[in-house]
Amino acid sequence: MRLTAICLSLFVILFIAGCNRSGEQSGESTKNMLSGAPRKSEFGGCDSTKNQGISIRLNLWEPADSGKVGTAIRDILTTKSIQRINSYGDSASIAANPGASRSIKDAYEVFEKNYNGFKKDFPEAPGCWAVELKGDTVFSTPKTLFYQLDHYAFTGGAHPNSFRSYHAFDLKTGGELQLKSFVSDSVALTNLVEKYFRQTEKIAPEINLEEEGYFLLNNQFAIPVSWVFTPKGILFYYNPYEIAPYARGAIQFTIPYAQLEGIIDREKVF
Repeated sequence: MRLTAICLSLFVILFIAGCNRSGEQSGESTKNMLSGAPRKSEFGGCDSTKNQGISIRLNLWEPADSGKVGTAIRDILTTKSIQRINSYGDSASIAANPGASRSIKDAYEVFEKNYNGFKKDFPEAPGCWAVELKGDTVFSTPKTLFYQLDHYAFTGGAHPNSFRSYHAFDLKTGGELQLKSFVSDSVALTNLVEKYFRQTEKIAPEINLEEEGYFLLNNQFAIPVSWVFTPKGILFYYNPYEIAPYARGAIQFTIPYAQLEGIIDREKVF
């Protein structure tokens, strides 16, 4: 009896160890093909005592590789960061400072100028202005790197705004890929996404989405701007205001690969 218990214990230990090794091997296939590390930068600051000031913070994973692919991805991430910051600056200020379209520091200076102008016109307005960007890899294959960029901003108003975007990078060129690069039947994909959307929101197929308070363009359902391939399927992510009011929050769901046969060309990803 004792020998049986010992054998059973050894079996359990070996089984767990085997599972762990299997998990490690599975994780190895989704490991980033490029080495890299987070790059942090910060400009300005919020005076919590006076409740005023401006702050820009970036914490973005970037490839360390100095070759063509790594350089291209870093350049794209820098460009996106600058564009996000400049989205809160007025066009005249940006035009007067051409460096704002090329440098995060210059973009910050335009942001600061806009804040100071606002405070001059509305000195009693409380609150700091802030833009925060956080980015990291979420999944990668030998062909493609998928990246998540979270964007938070407050520039006055009733509430802060947040936005999440996903980006696919070609690991041969470093260029960014669009969803159409992987889609073989766009109509079927749109119909499938709407089906899962309705299931997520518990809305029957015959119900008019606009009458239920959702936002459609020309009464046409649309795939969200943000999507990403995952080990299990494609995750579709609707940001607040994209298809529903802010109070509804983000809407997301994953469609398994088994449901995407004939719609997605997986060979272009894996």
